[in-house]
Amino acid sequence: MKDLRYLTYEARVRWDCEGFERQTEEDFELRSLDLSETTGGMYRLDAWLDPVGGAALKAAIESLSNPLGTADHRTAKQRRADALVEMAQHAMDEGKLPRRNGARPHISVNTTIESLKGELGEAASQLGNGMPISSKTVQRLACECTLHRVIKADSVVMDVGRATRSVSPSQWRALKARHRTCAAPECDRPINMTSPHHIEFWARGGRSDLPNLLPLCYHHHRLVHEGGWQVIRAGDGVKFIPPERVIPRRVRGPGMRWAA
Repeated sequence: MKDLRYLTYEARVRWDCEGFERQTEEDFELRSLDLSETTGGMYRLDAWLDPVGGAALKAAIESLSNPLGTADHRTAKQRRADALVEMAQHAMDEGKLPRRNGARPHISVNTTIESLKGELGEAASQLGNGMPISSKTVQRLACECTLHRVIKADSVVMDVGRATRSVSPSQWRALKARHRTCAAPECDRPINMTSPHHIEFWARGGRSDLPNLLPLCYHHHRLVHEGGWQVIRAGDGVKFIPPERVIPRRVRGPGMRWAA
């Protein structure tokens, strides 16, 4: 059916080129993208793209959605979703996107030292819009972030410290000189599409020095922090240890919660 449809388009180009061009521009005006946050905090994406724009996005996502080794058990849909997020994060990390209010696009997280460590009973860390997020996620983001110390008294900001990075540019350059790809086994993500990971978590006092740093891609970095994987030193190298068991999960729609 697809080939027949393409042949129809080809025939129209031959006998009504001006009409085809006019229809192409009319179709282009129908392009749209909706990105909405659900009640559960998940985001839903719905878009219409023109043929060239859609082909460009598809090619970019396909380049990042192959399984990353034999231990990659994500579904094809999950890999494509991760690829889209990875593309967005890489674009922000490059620092080439237009700035807004003097700052480049970024994710803002509000947390405390206690929340960052995941101490029991502490208030949850929050995204800039107020959405609570897991302390494990905050610990992953803290591996490479810009920190602003904010001192409050009775919820009133008293002082904002200078911005500092958890990993300095010189340390990051040295790490790139040591590795060509993500440090996870069988992963071929190039070094420029990774972020530094602290073997001993930075949020738990791990130092930002080369022996404690590894470059990990988005997928493997998330596995180590939120997925239950461990990275331990083994001789002169490191070893990646998967969780002891996988807990089966029931499938539910994004933004939906199980009834009590």
